[in-house]
Amino acid sequence: MGSTADENSSALSPAARQRKPAAGAPVRCGGVTFTVTEGNEVAEVARGGAARVLESESFLDAGIGGTRHHFVNVQGEAEAMLFLVSVREDQRRIVAIRRVS
Repeated sequence: MGSTADENSSALSPAARQRKPAAGAPVRCGGVTFTVTEGNEVAEVARGGAARVLESESFLDAGIGGTRHHFVNVQGEAEAMLFLVSVREDQRRIVAIRRVS
């Protein structure tokens, strides 16, 4: 599972950490702003607007129009949070976000 903590993201290459967001609008949940990259990866939008790809465990739900569900772990200021982010891959957009913990 991914994290936005600097110590966890330092293992990723700079290209893997920051990617260009897709055309879909960013979505905010639990104080975190998420977007989808051109490669259908879930990313956190930083204050400066750069998107940092979050490592995730995911599964494809073909019965819901090709929706991929990503479990992402984000380190907030006070606690770690787990989110389920659902992405319509054909449209490169987030269709739902639910905070799990």
